[in-house]
Amino acid sequence: MPSGRLQQQFIRLWQCCDGKTQDTTLNELADLLNCSRRHMRTLLNTMQARGWLTWEAEVGRGKRSRLTFLYTGLALQQQRAEDLLEQDRIDQLVQLVGDKSAVRQMLISHLGRSFRQGRHILRVLYYRPMHNLLPGTALRRSETHIARQIFSSLTRVNEENGELEADIAHHWQQISPLLWRFYLRPAFIFIMAASWRWKMSSPR
Repeated sequence: MPSGRLQQQFIRLWQCCDGKTQDTTLNELADLLNCSRRHMRTLLNTMQARGWLTWEAEVGRGKRSRLTFLYTGLALQQQRAEDLLEQDRIDQLVQLVGDKSAVRQMLISHLGRSFRQGRHILRVLYYRPMHNLLPGTALRRSETHIARQIFSSLTRVNEENGELEADIAHHWQQISPLLWRFYLRPAFIFIMAASWRWKMSSPR
């Protein structure tokens, strides 16, 4: 069983039992989780192997087994929430936590720049679908702002004084009304370099 599903089952079981030790039966627990008796036994064995609880089974008619929680559902819920947040599975996070305000605070604390598995990751809170961030396409003002944080231009405009400044081009000169020459800084990465060079060399 996937870890996330098992965590959800444990949290539900812990909530149904109020986190307290129970003298109960497999049938009663199976009814709580709406599953078969056989599957309930598998769940208990797996949860016990992970150190979340102990299950002291008693054999015989009328005998009740003892369920003892070693881990709190709240702690596991927090761990599960952090896993979902790290995986950007926000819809499942809302279902798990149930409180949109709490989810919002978790998201805000998780925003910003991070580095994981050799990749730079930038997380921003955005309230509507974002179709693309490609420069040169139709973008909203907020999307344009985000694109400027990701992509570099040959030059940029200083928003305070309106003057043209260097970006990846450290110098430029006008050869003719339709032809400009840009001198690029070393050690930066091209994306789709062949296409970019073709566009730069094609007269307009």
